[in-house]
Amino acid sequence: MLDLNRHQFEEAREMYADLWLGFTELELERYLKGAGFRNVETAIVYKEQESPYLETVLATGEKSGPRRR
Repeated sequence: MLDLNRHQFEEAREMYADLWLGFTELELERYLKGAGFRNVETAIVYKEQESPYLETVLATGEKSGPRRR
């Protein structure tokens, strides 16, 4: 999952039709684990060098598929 880290850039709601102003790494970790993912990892993978200094966070995890008989 790739999304913006939590921020206060309200203009993102208009510019990008964002409903939420990003998610913290902890929130993404909890969401993935709650959905049954394991080996969840998160990392900030990009930081803007200019205002509004948005950060992109990547969350990954593993989930088993249905068992075959």
